[in-house]
Amino acid sequence: MSFFKNIKFDELSEVDKSIYNYLANNINKVIFMRVRDVAQASHTSPSSVMRFVRHLGYESFPEFRLSFKADSSELPSEALGENILSQDNFPHDLDEKLEKVAELVMNSENIVFFGVGTSSYTAEYAARLFAMLGFNTTAFTDSTYPVFQKLENTSDNIFVVLSITGNTSEIIEIMNGVKNSPDYTSVAITADAASQLAYMCRHVLNYSVRIRREKRYQDFTSQIPAMYMIERLLAKVQGLQELS
Repeated sequence: MSFFKNIKFDELSEVDKSIYNYLANNINKVIFMRVRDVAQASHTSPSSVMRFVRHLGYESFPEFRLSFKADSSELPSEALGENILSQDNFPHDLDEKLEKVAELVMNSENIVFFGVGTSSYTAEYAARLFAMLGFNTTAFTDSTYPVFQKLENTSDNIFVVLSITGNTSEIIEIMNGVKNSPDYTSVAITADAASQLAYMCRHVLNYSVRIRREKRYQDFTSQIPAMYMIERLLAKVQGLQELS
């Protein structure tokens, strides 16, 4: 599998070899397993499994599992670029979901697009597009920025969160301040509909994409599906504007 390509098997410890062999030989099981399940099955410990996962370049086990699932079922990497926007990578009821969010956007006072890492650039792109339609938008890309103080005494705010894995710690921390507030309606755009972020948001626009990380902090995962979601949502809102 592609994320094992930089592993030198002969240089692995005996514990890492056990984990490697189990993962490589149980592809269909691993995508449904937890850290402790893999540890038990490979006769190692959860900490050893997490150490191995981080060595592969992933920050969390859910992120690794999502990549493992995609890598075991999607097309070869050389064909990925041609198929990344295949309708099979999006939910069958995407139009219905987008229409609901578009109606919320039309009645909003402010729209906040929040993303960190490479998702921050998509958040800025989204904020610019919706600003051109006349909406009051903010691209929130620094989790320490006092965005809630800025929007104090406002209501009908749409909080759109862009996160591929939906489990980034900064994202979850911010969402703890949003999820129970009546002043915010939260929308997740994520590759994992079962992530913490998806669980915390009222609306979820999900997609499938191959997670591509190297050396832990080098994220090469495509933002194209998230941008596609943004542009589809923009088109829905433009349609509603024309009718009003």
